[in-house]
Amino acid sequence: MAYSIPAEGLPAIMPDFDTLFETYQTEALRAAYLICGNRTDAEDVVQDTFVKCYESMHQLHDPTRVKAWLFRILTRTAWRACQKHRRELPVENLYDSQEPTDEDASAPLLRADRAHAVARALQSLEPKQRTTAVLYYYNDMSVREIAQAMGCFEGTVKSRLYHARQHLKESLEVEFDEI
Repeated sequence: MAYSIPAEGLPAIMPDFDTLFETYQTEALRAAYLICGNRTDAEDVVQDTFVKCYESMHQLHDPTRVKAWLFRILTRTAWRACQKHRRELPVENLYDSQEPTDEDASAPLLRADRAHAVARALQSLEPKQRTTAVLYYYNDMSVREIAQAMGCFEGTVKSRLYHARQHLKESLEVEFDEI
């Protein structure tokens, strides 16, 4: 991991911006995509997030919380983009189409159907529940990290996860009962 020369007011262990970008760009893009619902908005959100991070690195006083700080900026930026655009999740772009193999023609189709159903159910959550679920399940963040990133209490994160799970369970039960 590369470190920058400390600027005034920055601790000596602050990672440089290139390292920050390389470390978190993939996680940030995935989270933004799942929150916003389309790749174009997600790319814009990630770009805006890293620009904001670069401009405000001097405000980060504890480098051990850089991930939570970055995702806090990302989630706020993504929520603003969601409010601005209110678009549907293009599920067909979420996963590559899978061609059936000679071994088992139905398995890839069933996996794709399940993945599409989960994506639709995830998109039907309200933005804060969706963000919490994305950070927890797709970015493997702890409840504490999510609370820091979203600027709320750990109990709020647990509540949002609980309600998100309930909603996802109900949505998926309805989805799979219809099949």
